[in-house]
Amino acid sequence: MRQNPTVRAAALTGFSALARSYGLDPAALLRGVGLPADAEIEADRRLPASTINRLLEQTADLAGAEDFGLRLAELRGFSNLGPVTLLARDEPDIRSALSIFTSYLPLHNEALTIDLAEHDGLAILSCVVAGEGSRVQATDVAVAMLHRILRQLLGLGWHAQGIYLERQRPVRVGQFERAFSGRVHFAQDFSGIAFASADLDRPNLLAEAALRPYTVQLRASLPGLADLPLAERTRRLLRAMLAGRRCTAPLVAERLGLSRRTMERRLAAEGTTFHALLDEVRGEVARGQLAGTRRGNAEIADLLGFASSAAFTAWFTARHGQSPQVWRRGQLA
Repeated sequence: MRQNPTVRAAALTGFSALARSYGLDPAALLRGVGLPADAEIEADRRLPASTINRLLEQTADLAGAEDFGLRLAELRGFSNLGPVTLLARDEPDIRSALSIFTSYLPLHNEALTIDLAEHDGLAILSCVVAGEGSRVQATDVAVAMLHRILRQLLGLGWHAQGIYLERQRPVRVGQFERAFSGRVHFAQDFSGIAFASADLDRPNLLAEAALRPYTVQLRASLPGLADLPLAERTRRLLRAMLAGRRCTAPLVAERLGLSRRTMERRLAAEGTTFHALLDEVRGEVARGQLAGTRRGNAEIADLLGFASSAAFTAWFTARHGQSPQVWRRGQLA
C-alpha cells in the first residue's frame, strides 16, 4: 500500500446532509479532522483515506448512530464510483463486471481491497479497508455499497445468501437487516457478501453492448491493479486472504499467476520479501482488531494464523515494544 493511500472525495457524497440530520455541523466536523469544509463538492479530489475513516468514526460517535456508515451508503449508487463505473457497467456478465470493478478499484479508493473467492458453489466477496485505527464505519460503507451494486447488476429481486461483518453486533440490528434484505452475521472473521457462484455467470442488466468497445478503449488508457508494483499487489492479496488462513507463499504466488520462485525474485528486486509483507499486513490487521474490536488475544491470534495466543503476544511485543493488552489500553486512553 502506498504510504498515504487516498480516496476520491465522492466517498463523502451525502455526508453533510446526513450529519445535519443528526443536528451536527458538517463543516466543523470536516475541519476538525483537517479536511476543507467544501471537501464533498469536488467528487474527483483525492483525500487521505485514513482521514476519511477517522471522520466517519468520530461522526458516528457524536451522532450516537452505530449505523452511520450504512445510512451514508444508502445515499449512493453505482455512479458514485466515477471512472470505475464506466469501466464495469457494460461488461456482459456479473463475473466480468466484478473483475473489472476489483481490478480498477484504486481509481476510486486506494485503501480498499475487494477479493472474490469461490468454493463448493458459493462465491464470497470480501472487503478490507487498510489503515490504522477503527474502520468500522468505512467497512460498513464498503460492504453496503458492494451489495447495492450487485442488486443493480442482478436486479432488485436478487438476494445474498449471507452478509458478514467483523464489527460487533449493534444495539439495533433492524437497519442492517433492512439495508441488506436479510440476516446479517456480526463479529465475523471477515466483512463481505456470500452468494451463489451461479450468479456470477448471470447477465449484467445494466450492460449496453454498443458501448463496450468504448469502455475497452478507456480501460486500456487507465492504470489498474496489474500496473501496481508486485509488493502492493501482494499486500492487497494478503489483506483479502488473511481471514481465510490461506496466506502461504505458494497460494499467494498462484493467485498472482507466478511461481513462488519468480514471486520472491521480483519482490527482492523491489526491496522486500513475502514474509516481510506478511508481517506488515499482520501488524496492520492486528492493530485494527485491537483498536476497533473487543476480540481477545486468542481470537486475534487465530485470525492472523498464529498457533497460539502466546505466539501472537510474543510476535506483537517484539514488533511494538509492548504487549497487545498494553497497546490496546493506550488506544483507549
